[in-house]
Amino acid sequence: MTAILTQRCDPFGMETERYGQRMAGGLFGEASAGNYKWFCEEPAVGRYRMICTGGDYGFRRAADSGLVAAYHCDGGHQGQVMVLCRKHVRDFSAGPPKPGWSADLKTPLGQIGGTKASELCPACVAPPAARELMDRANFLSSQMTAMLQLGLLARIAAIQSELDQVRAGLDEMHERGIIHKCPLRLVEVS
Repeated sequence: MTAILTQRCDPFGMETERYGQRMAGGLFGEASAGNYKWFCEEPAVGRYRMICTGGDYGFRRAADSGLVAAYHCDGGHQGQVMVLCRKHVRDFSAGPPKPGWSADLKTPLGQIGGTKASELCPACVAPPAARELMDRANFLSSQMTAMLQLGLLARIAAIQSELDQVRAGLDEMHERGIIHKCPLRLVEVS
């Protein structure tokens, strides 16, 4: 137990040199981490992990129609073990705010948007079937950028058509609740 008292808080993997793997549960690679690598200087007070809470998800097509083809998530997805300080335990334990908007009406909160690390389970927001489509959409977007820079306008229409089909597939997965946003809860581990 004395080893924990000598460790520094490490919520995002800076101390373990796994920053890209730990950002959003590995959803974004090291290249997405940016140039500035933030770290917490506070001493660790314990070991914790985030666990998916699960729930029923779907999409309302009309105000009176209820959830369309609701998808049930059992939850239980577990994140990596993190050594955390008191401040980060408090921040991650607070849970997502109730759905709504910030005071300036620019930032969505709760289940409709996100500002806290505990608001979304990476395994739920990007299940394996969706990750394949997300990777394809990212590839097609980069191809379109390259074609624009090279001036190959005839090829852009074909890429845009395929990208629209991929986006439609992702939209359908969201409407059916397969892509959804389960909140997480922080639990202490030994």
